[in-house]
Amino acid sequence: MTQMNLASSMLLVTGLATIFTTFAQCGPAKATTNAQDPQHTKNVGEQDPVQPPPDAIRILISGLMLGRLEPCGCASGQLGGLARRMQHIGEQRNYDLLLEGGNIVSGSSELDKQKLFTAAQILFTMERSYDAVGVGLHDLELPLADWSDFLLGGPAVASNLTSTAEAWPAKPFQEKIIRDKTVRIASLLMSELPEALRSEKSHVMRTDPVIAWTGVFEGQADTMMRIAMVHGTDVQIRGIIPKLTPRPDLVIGVDPGYIEPDGAAALVAGVPLVFTGIRGRVVLDARLWRDGDTSRVACETVPLAGSQTIPGGGGDPNVKEVIMMHRMNVAESNVLALMAEQKPTPNGDSYVGTTQCTICHPTAAKAWGASKHAHAWQTLVDAEADPKRYGWPVTKYPDCVGCHVIGYGEQSGFKTYEDTPSLANVGCERCHGPGSGHMISGGKKKMGIIGGVLKSEMCAQCHDFEQSPDFLYTDRWKLIEHGLEPK
Repeated sequence: MTQMNLASSMLLVTGLATIFTTFAQCGPAKATTNAQDPQHTKNVGEQDPVQPPPDAIRILISGLMLGRLEPCGCASGQLGGLARRMQHIGEQRNYDLLLEGGNIVSGSSELDKQKLFTAAQILFTMERSYDAVGVGLHDLELPLADWSDFLLGGPAVASNLTSTAEAWPAKPFQEKIIRDKTVRIASLLMSELPEALRSEKSHVMRTDPVIAWTGVFEGQADTMMRIAMVHGTDVQIRGIIPKLTPRPDLVIGVDPGYIEPDGAAALVAGVPLVFTGIRGRVVLDARLWRDGDTSRVACETVPLAGSQTIPGGGGDPNVKEVIMMHRMNVAESNVLALMAEQKPTPNGDSYVGTTQCTICHPTAAKAWGASKHAHAWQTLVDAEADPKRYGWPVTKYPDCVGCHVIGYGEQSGFKTYEDTPSLANVGCERCHGPGSGHMISGGKKKMGIIGGVLKSEMCAQCHDFEQSPDFLYTDRWKLIEHGLEPK
């Protein structure tokens, strides 16, 4: 299926989409902490809980989707997904602003391009479209031609980025009149541009965020409500807030260090500050208003959980259809093979397959053969054949395949099952790296853990907080425990 045909199909589906909804009124701010990220301590200077007035601006805040159109499905009870999000929006029907912080995708691969196209169709062309999306570093990694095609004419915002390209899709701000209030949204990038955009020939320039912010509001009435989406670290975001003139009414921090948003706004120099969280798992329902000269925010977190009774977890059926079309197109256009062998191996050697390792390492091979790692590929095959679990070509989807094979994406690594069956399953080289040098040298070239990381860190590359929420390294290591063979 060509991209043009896909676009026509997607637009047809989205044009027929009708969004419906659910969610209680946003309660007063709660003094909570970000338990998922211990580096972020309790907010100092939180606003006192106050019930928002009836005319407070209601905002749904999300960001840092990082390509997670839907939960991967590796575990039950996973949060997030555009289908659930759009169902929630449709059921509520009374959000005044829908704001997406940005970084919709996490890279510049062929899969990322198709994900951005799909996300743009859902967020910006359906019945209730988003009002603004910030531009983050990951968004800038994509080729401008692909990026602009999907976002041109949409609500992309980049206040301190300019471009000489005619197709540059971002504007310095987005503005919306809500009842008797004018709200203007800016987006500031604190980090330097990606290395590919720092050359003299680059079509994108980054300007000082403080100067850019002032320019966005120059000559505007003080009654205008001002919202800043700021991309950076916690320290960078808190550091720039006191420098912003005129003062923002709300700052939305887009920091990947916050796994989930807090349920209460922090106060920095008198300005309410909230964070988006990542992967679209939990969104933030916020009420914004002014109490005299004081800006106030009351917010509540909304975990996007699946239905306990509807097969597939529920969610807006039109969005699910668009995502299914995306998955089928990824399979039909052979993205799995296109993304194979794109990077060098970590040690410069080639992958040889687990069978070669078993010749000299029978004890480790026995432990591996008794583990689920030895059947990792089959779990994808079984899931693909079961419509109650997946029912779509999961064995052709790069995000899923990567954690069930050896060396996918690297030279000499897994391509497809038909081309490289010896590299299917999670074998020895998934943790220890390519073994050709070790084998040719008769074991003299030693192998440890790839990158020298701890064993538990290696496990967490696939068994993370979302894909394996109940994973405990100390328990699971016992199931695959092995060491060096006796000399």
